[in-house]
Amino acid sequence: MSEDTRRLAVVALLLVLGLGVVLLAWQRRESLRPKLVRVDVVFLVQGEDVAREDVGVRGADEDVWAGVLLAYQQGKRPVRLLSPFPKVFWQGEEVHPEPLQSWPRSYGVLRAQWFTLEPAFFGWEGVDASTAEKLAFAEFLAAEMGNELQALVTKQAHNDDFLAQPVAGNLLEGGIQRLKVKVGVYTRPEDLLPWASVASPGVGELSRAATLRRGAPLPEGIHPNLAGAFRLAVFTFAPGVWPDGGPDWPLPLSPREMVAQWRLMTPQAVAALAAVGDPLAEPWDPPEGLVARGDRWERAVGGAVRWGEGVKTGDAFHWAGRWAVAWGDDGNGVLDFPDQVLVAWQQPPYLATLAKVASVTQSLQLRRVMRGLR
Repeated sequence: MSEDTRRLAVVALLLVLGLGVVLLAWQRRESLRPKLVRVDVVFLVQGEDVAREDVGVRGADEDVWAGVLLAYQQGKRPVRLLSPFPKVFWQGEEVHPEPLQSWPRSYGVLRAQWFTLEPAFFGWEGVDASTAEKLAFAEFLAAEMGNELQALVTKQAHNDDFLAQPVAGNLLEGGIQRLKVKVGVYTRPEDLLPWASVASPGVGELSRAATLRRGAPLPEGIHPNLAGAFRLAVFTFAPGVWPDGGPDWPLPLSPREMVAQWRLMTPQAVAALAAVGDPLAEPWDPPEGLVARGDRWERAVGGAVRWGEGVKTGDAFHWAGRWAVAWGDDGNGVLDFPDQVLVAWQQPPYLATLAKVASVTQSLQLRRVMRGLR
């Protein structure tokens, strides 16, 4: 073998060895490429030091942070947990995730997209099997929550963003907020598409979705559970559909079950919540007829209705399938048009006056909450 031939052979061998080393290094790197296993949303209340999947009912003005609990695995190594919160009470035990800085940055950066899960429709009248899709939830991008893996939970509703003005029923404090997060791994911070992503439960698994319940300032006489109905869509159902759906009902949950699981409300369910805190209760005395006379609502048999005697906050008014809740007197002590009521009809509950009720009906059924149930 000539000298030149030996040199070529040595060069070729070195090249092969170099390629082999590179290939082995690449294979090892790829074998350790992080696999996103799952992600869930947990909440941390401002001032507390343990994040939880369920933080109970929080005040309307309390700051609550949402953060990820991200599980990932490298090769056959044990699954690791990452979170912006150092202590998390999760599935019955306290866990201590690694900080976000522990993510192997050589594989890219983590970014989040936050979504709210809200009713796709504000409400509907006479829902039956053919219109059951109106009861669906939809996922709405919550751009104001940013792209970090921890975000302050805002109170903004998004299912009315396409309207010039927000839906009145979305403006009350309180309610149930459901969130979804999608976490992606981006090779470079400026990349638009991730090379891997994972999402927490969304509308397809609504019962498992991250849920934050907020209370609200309510008048004395209104049950605090009523705040849970704020921002929920309000539906009525065709004859034979309520409460169990009927033989052709296409959804896995019946209308009554969806109310019980706080997915939707009916006008009567909102009134029952205001009265005793149970949306499926019927806590009223027999009805008393009222009629509009002048600018007052008076007994059909004659006589003014006085606050604190004939009607109290939390009592209900019923007409033509619609319900309203007595909210407050305007100050003169009698039931008249300026008095305030909570209306639940084809949109989340909202405040109105009895003058608005009088614009659609001149007669009402007063439903007082039974004594002892308040």
